[in-house]
Amino acid sequence: MVLLQTVVGLTFLVVLGNVLGNFLKKIPVSLIQIGLGLLVAVFFNVEIELDTEWFLLLFIAPLLYSDAWRFPKKELWELRGPIFGNAILLVFITTIVGGFLIYWMIPQLPLPVALAIAAILSPTDPVAVSAIASEAKLPPSIMHLVAGESLINDASGLVGFKFAVAAATAGTFSLWDATGEFLYVSIVGTLVGVLMGFLINAVGDWLSAHAINDVSLRVVIQLFTPFLVYIIAEEIHSSGVIAVVVAAIILNIHTKHDVDYTGELHVIGINTWNVFGYLLNGYIFVILGIEFPLATHLGKVISLPMAILYSVITWFIIFGIRVIWTYVTQWVRLKNHKNETASWQVAITSGLTGVRGAVTMAGVLSVPLVTDSGQPFPQRALMLFIAAITIILSLVVAIVFLPIVGGTKKTQVPPGKNKAQAKVAQHMSEPRARVYVLQSAVREIEARRRESNQAVVYEIIRRYQIQIRQLQLQFMKTDKLSPILNAEMSLRQIALEAERSAIQRLLVDERITPLVFASEGRRIDRAESELDDLVTHDRGKRTWRQIRRFLMSFGRMVRVWLSDDSSDTLMSEYELAHHESAKEAIAAISKYISTEEAQNSHLDQTAAYNLIIMYRSRLERERHGRNGVQNVEDLKIELELVGLNAQREAVQHLTEAHFISNATSMNIRQNINFTEAGMLTNLEE
Repeated sequence: MVLLQTVVGLTFLVVLGNVLGNFLKKIPVSLIQIGLGLLVAVFFNVEIELDTEWFLLLFIAPLLYSDAWRFPKKELWELRGPIFGNAILLVFITTIVGGFLIYWMIPQLPLPVALAIAAILSPTDPVAVSAIASEAKLPPSIMHLVAGESLINDASGLVGFKFAVAAATAGTFSLWDATGEFLYVSIVGTLVGVLMGFLINAVGDWLSAHAINDVSLRVVIQLFTPFLVYIIAEEIHSSGVIAVVVAAIILNIHTKHDVDYTGELHVIGINTWNVFGYLLNGYIFVILGIEFPLATHLGKVISLPMAILYSVITWFIIFGIRVIWTYVTQWVRLKNHKNETASWQVAITSGLTGVRGAVTMAGVLSVPLVTDSGQPFPQRALMLFIAAITIILSLVVAIVFLPIVGGTKKTQVPPGKNKAQAKVAQHMSEPRARVYVLQSAVREIEARRRESNQAVVYEIIRRYQIQIRQLQLQFMKTDKLSPILNAEMSLRQIALEAERSAIQRLLVDERITPLVFASEGRRIDRAESELDDLVTHDRGKRTWRQIRRFLMSFGRMVRVWLSDDSSDTLMSEYELAHHESAKEAIAAISKYISTEEAQNSHLDQTAAYNLIIMYRSRLERERHGRNGVQNVEDLKIELELVGLNAQREAVQHLTEAHFISNATSMNIRQNINFTEAGMLTNLEE
């Protein structure tokens, strides 16, 4: 029960951190999650007892597998020199040089512990860098390099870290023995990864040969694979992390050439790993925040201010080694190029992108509490403290200085395009492009409107209109948006007044009872009081409005049930009131938009069209509610597909005309594909 409560609590904090991250866009989500963990630890006295033996298995194995399984081979091959240099040589240099410098700086630390700190601070976190670099002008090569090296340096850094921790745990260290053991765990770990990769591929091929193509089963096998590979490798005392990475790369290569590897399996697999990684990364940072107060209990050996100073200097050592390494490798690579020289700006940018994250934290948290002799692990709290401060400091420094060193994003002129075309692409934001695409779909669906499908057409168009308005609110400036919204509010007020006049006339003509009149009057009153919310699309108020609408509808049903009148009679009166009020509103809107007052106002003709569509949709629902509609679902699917095809054609037009970038085009196309997949999945179910 305690474990279940812990998982639920951690999941809540992960979700809360990501929600807050949408409002605090300048702060990485990992920092917010650390802060939330720290808050619950301090104010609610929350503690988590960690079993360090399974920490690497639970967190590192699936995260490494996910990165290696999805990493694009083209970038890995093109940058193979810098990637493997950073991932192996730089990790080795950081571990040795950084470890001895830390050992020299902090005399309280044994040498193996200092080496372990340097080794676990070697791996970089590309996820954190991507989030920070969204506002910085970083060359794609640097981003690919960070992503590629993180795939390998996670394994190499963790292997070095485990050796140093093992030496600290045993109390002895032999360079000769360590070198031999390093070669053994690396070679055997690689062989285990190769064998397991081919074995799992063979299992997949066997399932396909026997027509067992259940996507859920294949995804479960994917999720199970990293744990199985890691456990087998560790059982024969080799490197589980190396085995996991190698197996994932082999599986990656195989799946890209497997004719039985369907697009459905790929999409579901990617999305499943996204969710899994989302939770695991979040758990690690929340646990870091919860464990941080324990790390401040440094005892009498070292004071807290001195520990902070040591942590800052440790980050500077790791940062400096990375900067110098990058500059030297540039100089070696470009020394024969007359027009190119090594750049300190690129070197410093590379140093800033060396943000530490989940792998570093998971590694430190996996350090055992006691040594082989039963004594407390030497300076474990200080290790955790230095690692935590270094992670936080690397994130904060990157947030502050990456945009300064890298510069702000600028739109580059694509090859073969002139500056005017690039400027057009720069000003066509993604929300504006989405509006154009959705409007194209509305026009195409409207052109298919017939007497037999009007109800479905209006329903689909109304949903498109809501999406369009929400997107417009994202890119329209306040000075242009406010007059349009005010004019729209006036138009809606005219429509509501027309509705009220219609139900009053029905009451005078005795076509509806006072009960129906009062109920419809309250509906119109609520619409008037919520008019501002309807225009600005306040999501919080809209939620409460939906709850109130449900309660009012339930109350109306109760009143109908308790009334002396026949339920069928009352329901017919409600339908009549809705029908006549909608007709009156359409007439009032049509009359108003033809007046000189409307022509001189800021009234958006689209707003009038949208409002008329809303009332026509109501009329069609009332009419077909009485008469019935044949093949409604078939009509809806047909028109939805028409709209999706129209969206794809609109995206193609914007792309060919260079109004949007390839990245924006891909994002919109992906959204269209997801919409279509969701619709077809619902239909199948």
